[in-house]
Amino acid sequence: MKQKITNIQAAPELPSHQQLFLNGSPFVVVHASLIEKFGLRIGLEIEAETIEKLIAADEVMRAKNYALRLIREEKNNATADESEDSRPTAKSKIYTKNEMEQRLEREGFSTKAITTSIEELIRSGHIRDRKYAENWIARRQKSNPRGKTLLKHELIDKGIDREIAEQVVAKVETEDETKVALEIAQKRMKQYQRLPIHVAKRRLHGFLARRGFKSETVRQVLEQIF
Repeated sequence: MKQKITNIQAAPELPSHQQLFLNGSPFVVVHASLIEKFGLRIGLEIEAETIEKLIAADEVMRAKNYALRLIREEKNNATADESEDSRPTAKSKIYTKNEMEQRLEREGFSTKAITTSIEELIRSGHIRDRKYAENWIARRQKSNPRGKTLLKHELIDKGIDREIAEQVVAKVETEDETKVALEIAQKRMKQYQRLPIHVAKRRLHGFLARRGFKSETVRQVLEQIF
């Protein structure tokens, strides 16, 4: 059943939006760009299917704009922190696909709107799981080092796609991982000084394995320490 557009008015509280009237009654407030995109005008009769598409497109736009506001707020906060300290101590947060999905879900957006808006944000480079994973590994290796296996599992637990996690972790040089494992082992050995060698060796092996280091890396480290 077709309905006639009887009026299109500016929305006073939302300058970038317009209110659509169907058959003389106020129907929906949508972004002005969608009025033009759908070719809507006073006197036009539109099908229910077109109305549904209009409402869906408006929700996608609202979800995307909300996500962009979150991203801009993080950048502004980081800029403010840097200006107060005169040195670049803070970096704007990079949202992962999983994190943004959760934020949009809490705002009540539909699954379809979330999926579509996030796909657009990924294409535009506003959501960068690979960059997030690279930054996270760099920070992790400085503050609380891990082996490749555990790094991959932790990234996946954070919602990073398995393929991306594997690709980013694969870039960690084997020599670097062995060096990190050796440094961790040397610090840990201070706790094992009074233990028999075979006991200390067994405990250190288990400790490094739980940290996600591969068996070959663990073997090389144990040979250097014992």
